[in-house]
Amino acid sequence: MQSPAYYEYLGRPKMISGKRALEQIPAELEGYGASRPLVMVEGATPGVGAAITKAMYDSNLVIGALFDGHVAGSTSGIVRELAGLHAARKCDSIVVAGGGPLVDAAKCVNIELTQKKAAIQFSGENKIPKELGPFVLVPVALVSGYEASRYAFIDGKMCGSDFLSPDMVIIDSRASSKAAPAQTLSSGLIALAHAIEAILSPQANPIMGSYAYAAIRLLSENLPAAVRKPKDGKKSVAVANGCAIAATAFSNAPAGVVHCLAEALSDATGVDPGVYMGILVRSLVRKRMEDKAGLGDELCLALSGPAVYSVSEAKRRPEAALQSLNSVFGELGNAVPADLAATGTPEGQLGPAAKNAVKASSAKLSEKECMDLLERAWGGK
Repeated sequence: MQSPAYYEYLGRPKMISGKRALEQIPAELEGYGASRPLVMVEGATPGVGAAITKAMYDSNLVIGALFDGHVAGSTSGIVRELAGLHAARKCDSIVVAGGGPLVDAAKCVNIELTQKKAAIQFSGENKIPKELGPFVLVPVALVSGYEASRYAFIDGKMCGSDFLSPDMVIIDSRASSKAAPAQTLSSGLIALAHAIEAILSPQANPIMGSYAYAAIRLLSENLPAAVRKPKDGKKSVAVANGCAIAATAFSNAPAGVVHCLAEALSDATGVDPGVYMGILVRSLVRKRMEDKAGLGDELCLALSGPAVYSVSEAKRRPEAALQSLNSVFGELGNAVPADLAATGTPEGQLGPAAKNAVKASSAKLSEKECMDLLERAWGGK
C-alpha cells in the first residue's frame, strides 16, 4: 500500500479484551475521574449484568444506577427517561452492555447530559462541539455495526461525531458468549462487509488497512465456529474483537455501496441488514475481480491469509482470495442465502433500494453502480 500524500485516522476506542477484562472497568473509569456509572444492560441477555456487578465488587466504584431492560428503539422518550435516571442518581459515567438500540440510547443519553440539550438537536454530521462523559461499551453482539463507531441514532436520525466513539470497548467472554447465533452471524457479516469496503475505499490508508486486515482475519477464522457454538468463549471473543475493530475502520471511511444498499433493502423489507451485506459483499468481490481496479494485494492478503497468499502466484491471488471468502460462507451454510432472490425480497424493491442508497451515501455512488451490484447479487453472481 502506498501512503497517501495526506490522511487522517482516529484510532478510538481503547480496546481491552480477554480474561477478566470486566475487572478493568473501575480502574479505567478512575482514570477519567469517574466512580459512579449508570450501568445499562439488555434485559433479554441474562447473566451479563450480574457479571459486571461482580467485577466491580473489589473496587472504589459504586454503581449509581442499573437499567436492566429492553430498548426497542432509540427514541427521545427513552433517552429522556434514562438521562433523568442518570441525573437523579448522580452518576458520572455510562457502562452499556449489549448492542443495537440500547447502545444508541446510551450514546444519546451521554449527549443530553453533556450538552444540556435534546440529543435530536445534534443529528447530522459533527454537530457535537466537545467531549462527552466517560463511556464504556461491553459488547454482547454488535448487531448494527454502529455500536463501537462514531455514529448513533435517535428517532430514526443519525448523529455522527468523533466524540460518539466509546472511550473503551471491554471484550469479555462473560458477555460475548451470551449472544444468540443469529446475533453473532449478523454482527460478523456486517463487520466483514465494513472491513472489506474499508480496504477498497478511495480513502484507504496504511492504518485503516491494518485495522481492516485484522478484522477480516479474525472473522474469517472464527465466525463460522462462533455461529455453530455461540457459548465458545474464545470464538465469541475473537468475533467481538473483529466486529469492534471493523467498526473503527468504518468510522474512518465513508459507507460503501454494500453498506448503503443493504441498509436500503433492510429498511424496505425488514430482512436483517447483515444478511444483505453477506450476499452483496461476495458479489462486490466478484465484480472487482472483473474490473481493471481488481482486488489489490491488501485485500487478497486479508481474505486468503498469509499462508495461502505467500504460495500463490501473483496472478492467482485474487482467485485464491475469492475461494477463501467462499469457504467462509460455505461453512456458514444455509445461514446465509445464496442470493437476494432467496431472501424473499421482491425484485421490484431493487430499483427503489438503488435510489435510496444513492441518497444516503456520502461517497458519490451512482444509481447505475448500485443497480449493477443488485442485479449481480439477485442471481448470486
